[in-house]
Amino acid sequence: MTQKQEVGGDRLPREAVLLILHIMRNLRSAATDIDFEIELSYPQILMLYALMEREVSNMSELSSWLKISHSVATRTADRLVEKGLVERRHSDDDRRVVLVSLTNKGREHAERLISIHLEKIKAVLESFTEKQRVGLLELLRQIDLRLDE
Repeated sequence: MTQKQEVGGDRLPREAVLLILHIMRNLRSAATDIDFEIELSYPQILMLYALMEREVSNMSELSSWLKISHSVATRTADRLVEKGLVERRHSDDDRRVVLVSLTNKGREHAERLISIHLEKIKAVLESFTEKQRVGLLELLRQIDLRLDE
């Protein structure tokens, strides 16, 4: 069988998805090596990261950005509020709109998590050439861009 046949069909996309999921699992488990006082689920970690990027968000924007249902976003935010990592407040413009943002504790926790992930990725990427690193980043950007379409 030729190389072209081996990566054709469903094999390459399937392997890519499984590898991405495996990388995500490894990044999440890297954070469990540190003694965090707060245990978080993967969706909760993603919400913390989303709020780091977006600062303040309403639940509709957050659920859309995370590509999860409004009810799942609400439950996830509820858990983070209980843990003191996220706060909710009503919009000054429209009291029906609930805004969500990180607390100081939430921001500190998210920063610690991201620094662990950055250390892991940096250590791995250092073993690649500059050309490979740039190529990987460009490929990831293109995948993300096309999946967003």
